[in-house]
Amino acid sequence: MNSEEKLQKMLRMEKPKARSEIPYFPQIMTWAGTCSGISQKDMMESVDKNIEALDITFGKVGKPDVMMCTATQDTVFIMGLPVRVPGKDLDDNALYQFVETDQFALQDGEEYDRILKMGWQNWNGELLCKIQNPPYMDPGQLFARFDQMGQNMGKMAMHFIPQGIAPLSHTACAPIFDTLSQSHTMEEFCYDLFDYPEKIKEVILASTPAVIGQAVGTIKQIHGSRVGIYAMRSSATFVSPDSFEEFCWPGLKMMIDAFWAEGITSVVHADGNWLPMLEYFKQVPKGSVHFEFDGDTDMRKAYEVLEGWQSMRGDVPAAMLAYGTPDEVSEYCEGLITDICLKGGVMLGSGCEVPMNAKLENVIAMGNSLKK
Repeated sequence: MNSEEKLQKMLRMEKPKARSEIPYFPQIMTWAGTCSGISQKDMMESVDKNIEALDITFGKVGKPDVMMCTATQDTVFIMGLPVRVPGKDLDDNALYQFVETDQFALQDGEEYDRILKMGWQNWNGELLCKIQNPPYMDPGQLFARFDQMGQNMGKMAMHFIPQGIAPLSHTACAPIFDTLSQSHTMEEFCYDLFDYPEKIKEVILASTPAVIGQAVGTIKQIHGSRVGIYAMRSSATFVSPDSFEEFCWPGLKMMIDAFWAEGITSVVHADGNWLPMLEYFKQVPKGSVHFEFDGDTDMRKAYEVLEGWQSMRGDVPAAMLAYGTPDEVSEYCEGLITDICLKGGVMLGSGCEVPMNAKLENVIAMGNSLKK
């Protein structure tokens, strides 16, 4: 059984016959620089250096079944926030830093009217141009940057897929709610949810089809089947369950249903605590969602709530990989494997990203837990 077959079996929530059939995904991005000795600056500036760092890292810890075929430079570009980057704003080996500042041009709710008038793609393109350092003055620069991002993803995929590593997703997007929260800052956006709830809901419902259309178009072009959804602000860490139902779920459900109708699985990057929200995901088709949990969502409780309806990945904590011991990592992984992974529908991996200060022996222990 190859990696793609393992991944597909897990997405269908079929019970593995042995632990060797459980797919493994340590989300290794910036840690590749730490492990390989290649600077964060070089990885950020060159996709070839990024690939070299990953090759060296996989040579030390073993090849995973699954990875993100997204270059570091593109990860920070597409997030939609101003960013400080190593080698330019920070030391060469510093971790990049997102800067959450209010990007709305107008106050008193007028920006939401402007989004409806302009259309989401035009407004979001304007936002992405504005936050670059230096800002893009010509829309052609943005189109060229998206083209470069596509080339980078293709280069990484063509390098690693022949090695037997499956891409987690074939393109990615974000719900309107989450993009608005990040671009307006969490604090200001919370005020707007109270002051302009109907305007925000109108923007979400009117704009979500544009996000869906763009993602589906990309997926069809490259013959993919999985789309990443970065719902970074829709967890209980940021909003109440009632607010989730009112503001987040309508757009998110629209995306999941539309993608599934096109044969596309939604990979929801679920940072934060999603436990109070998981019941909603029984309203969408079985197997239509794969969750990526970090340490804030209890995997065992999540498994109980979902009752085999959706699959999940996680959740060896970043703190354990950085400060724990190999024995502690092995014991933690063994608990996940025996309690839920062997039941089906669970991929073993890091809780979000392997941190830059992770210990090599701990990452090796995480991978070795499936070889017993």
